Order: sequence, then C-alpha cells, then structure tokens
Amino acid sequence: MQDKKDQSKFQDFLLQLKALVDSFLNPSPEPEEQPKPQVTKAKKQKKQKDPLAPKMPKSAFIFYFQDKKERFQSQYPNLQFQEITKLIASEWKDLPKEIQQQYHDQAEQDRNRYSQEQELYQTQTGKQPNGKSQAKANKSSAKKEKIIKPLDLEEDNDSFGADIGQD
Repeated sequence: MQDKKDQSKFQDFLLQLKALVDSFLNPSPEPEEQPKPQVTKAKKQKKQKDPLAPKMPKSAFIFYFQDKKERFQSQYPNLQFQEITKLIASEWKDLPKEIQQQYHDQAEQDRNRYSQEQELYQTQTGKQPNGKSQAKANKSSAKKEKIIKPLDLEEDNDSFGADIGQD
C-alpha cells in the first residue's frame, strides 16, 4: 500500500512538473503591448544674436572668394555652389604670396574694424563678446582665481605619518 501511495505522489509531482515546463515553453499569449509613444528630446533653442553686436571679421580667403565668385558662376553656370567653392579654394592655394598678401591686408583691416566695434559695443551694452554681462564676467573670473596654499611637509614622517625605521 505504501508503494502505491508513493507512486501516486510521484505521478502527481511529475504532472505538476510537466505543467510547469509547459508553461515556460508555451507561454500564454499576453495582451498585445501598445507601442510606446516616442519621446523626443526638446531641441535646445539657439541663443538669439544681438542685432547690434558687430559682425565677425572676414578672413583673407573670404575676401578673395567674394571677388572671384561671380566670375566663376558666370564661367561655370552648370556647377553647384560647392563645386565652385572647391575651384576657388584650389586657385587660392596656387595663388602667389604677393597677391594673397593683398587679401591678408584687407582681413587685417577688417579685424581692426571688428575690435573697435566690439569695444564700442561692450562699453554701450556692458556685454562681453560671449554674451555674458560685465557682472557675470567678473564673478566667473573671481571663481577661476584659486589660492594655492603650500603643503606643510615633514621630512621625518612618511605619507601615513608613521615613523619607519627611524630609531
């Protein structure tokens, strides 16, 4: 009789085990997951440029490019702007230094113009070139100044403060 009881317990155990294995192998269909709404990051708004701020100075190549652009556009009407730019750039590289110097002089004059206009702009508005006000600029520069204190080192002790081998 004991043997039949053990056998029926074992069969019950096997049936439960089989049901458990079947549940893992054939999972019940779960309700359909609705697609999650796509979360997009909010675009960071660009800082508005002050219309009164002076325009940045042009480089020597930009002056050269402005001189030659119309000639190249009329000479090569089928080329796109990017290709015309490449042609002008290659011509700029091959240009003698004496001719390039004319454009470098123009660029130097433009840098001087920019620095004068920038100084005037700063005195009128109190803004720094990067958009910070004078008060913020002073505050940030004060934070940058750090006082470095010399370390008080004792030659008799090691880094842990213990005397090693000194009797």
